Amino acid sequence: MRIAVAGGKGGTGKTLVAVTLASLLSSRCETALVDLDVEEPNDHLYFDMPLRCREEVYRIIPAINDAFCDQCGVCGDVCAYNALLVLSDRVLVFPELCRSCRGCMLLCPKGAVGEATQRIGSVEIRCDDGLTLYAGRLRIGERSVPELIRAVKTYVEHSQEICICDAPAGTACAAVEAVRDADYGILVAESTPFGLHDLDLMVRTMRQLRRPFGVVVNKAVARDRSIQEYCIGQDIEILGELPWREDIARVSARGEIVTDVLPDTVPLFERILGAVLKKEEVTA
Repeated sequence: MRIAVAGGKGGTGKTLVAVTLASLLSSRCETALVDLDVEEPNDHLYFDMPLRCREEVYRIIPAINDAFCDQCGVCGDVCAYNALLVLSDRVLVFPELCRSCRGCMLLCPKGAVGEATQRIGSVEIRCDDGLTLYAGRLRIGERSVPELIRAVKTYVEHSQEICICDAPAGTACAAVEAVRDADYGILVAESTPFGLHDLDLMVRTMRQLRRPFGVVVNKAVARDRSIQEYCIGQDIEILGELPWREDIARVSARGEIVTDVLPDTVPLFERILGAVLKKEEVTA
């Protein structure tokens, strides 16, 4: 089962929920935790796990063979992202704009566009008893976030019974790539006007992707029930509510697993975990 922990905005507690659920699950079965927030991965900070390996990830970009190129302009016309600029005497390539679609290579009438590679980042794999952590790390200055997210997913071993993906914030291409093939989505939302607004965007995204999901309310306070009222109105299951507590925030900020330090929080996360795992049983 692949569970994606996502949310419409940063700071809602996605990582808190993802690492805590992964820690609880790893004591019962082989579990994979996949950090897909490749621009700033931080799941590894919560675990004392040795780095097993690091693999570099590359993408394809066009390379112009000047000996065959006659500046006909086909490559520039076919590129929807303006990664190729055809001049009177040469063709300029802007790798940062390229999306590796290979259209220019396929349609060049002279066969003058070949393949070159560019490093976009790396995949780091860490292991411990019952838990394997996969994390993508984007190269500084690189924009190919969805490409690296796809690469990270290919490393996840099928031997793990449950895979928890810590998705990047928002509803842009990176977040969509992280959740589009999930068996179930946990949307983490905070009880603020911004939290409600961005939760609505994420709900619309999940429904367009036709992915089942539920909501975890983080930093819940009695005076603000806007998230709960929204979920009732939208017929969305609330998987659990994590209260606004300073001690939870402090423990998480120190890079510690909340359920290890604060035993009274175990029932809260067990309730969330139980609700999600029931979805797998119903599907099966």
